[in-house]
Amino acid sequence: MELNNKKWLPLLLALLLALAMIPALAETEAEEPAAEQEHFFAQLELTYLDGTPFDTSIFRGKPVFLNIWATWCPPCVTEMPILDELAKEYEDKISIIGLHAESLTVSKEGELVDDEEKIGLAKEMKENMSLSYALINPDRTLFILMNDPQYGLQVTALPTTWMIDAEGYVREVIPAARDKKGWAEAIDSFLEKMQAEEDSKTEG
Repeated sequence: MELNNKKWLPLLLALLLALAMIPALAETEAEEPAAEQEHFFAQLELTYLDGTPFDTSIFRGKPVFLNIWATWCPPCVTEMPILDELAKEYEDKISIIGLHAESLTVSKEGELVDDEEKIGLAKEMKENMSLSYALINPDRTLFILMNDPQYGLQVTALPTTWMIDAEGYVREVIPAARDKKGWAEAIDSFLEKMQAEEDSKTEG
């Protein structure tokens, strides 16, 4: 489902200074070895839907399937039980996480603040659906990354899934929902690609 553009970006220019690292997220040639770079996602200050801190160290050392969703998006809601199942089945191989797209909003004063109403709806939906996989809120840095086109990762449709490698690079962007078979195939293909790259490094 397509998203409506929000004319709030000029109000957040100061926050963009925090995003100097973001160009390194794209799959490009790095000027220095990846091992020497900071892991972008592991440095974020994310929370669960209830506001408790989310341990971002989960992003280190293992690929992450980051599914961006909203409560008003039927395809998002439909695939969430599927992702809940896959999170258990692939627990040792990849972390499957749901990122609530509308946890933050711009106030009348031009400040980026928590959208308590939409967070409340998300929490209620999680409880009603008995979902156990991690559902989290973005921090301000990640929220801007999702909405500013200059970084190449603007979310223009929901659901959108980012396949993130163990070093913190967004390697694939999938702007669509899938059934369980489709997601399992996508995950397997991504993991095989990551393993092939690791094998080539070892052989080299």
